[in-house]
Amino acid sequence: MNRNPDDIAEDAPQAHLILVEQSGAKREIPQPSPVRGMIEAERAIQHHGPRLREIKLVSQKRAIARWKAQELGWRRVA
Repeated sequence: MNRNPDDIAEDAPQAHLILVEQSGAKREIPQPSPVRGMIEAERAIQHHGPRLREIKLVSQKRAIARWKAQELGWRRVA
């Protein structure tokens, strides 16, 4: 039986996706799980990349992953 990421979300702690715009404005988007947060981070990079400066994925007050916009694209820094 295959489990999809949303099924795993019931067992996993909630996460927050933090999008930092070029202007410095921050948006925090709750995610049902860290797995779903990683998927949404990739979507944010693809769809909103030029407007964003940084993306963070946080769970239980701890950074799971972080990306920064660079001249030639995005780079994962944590």
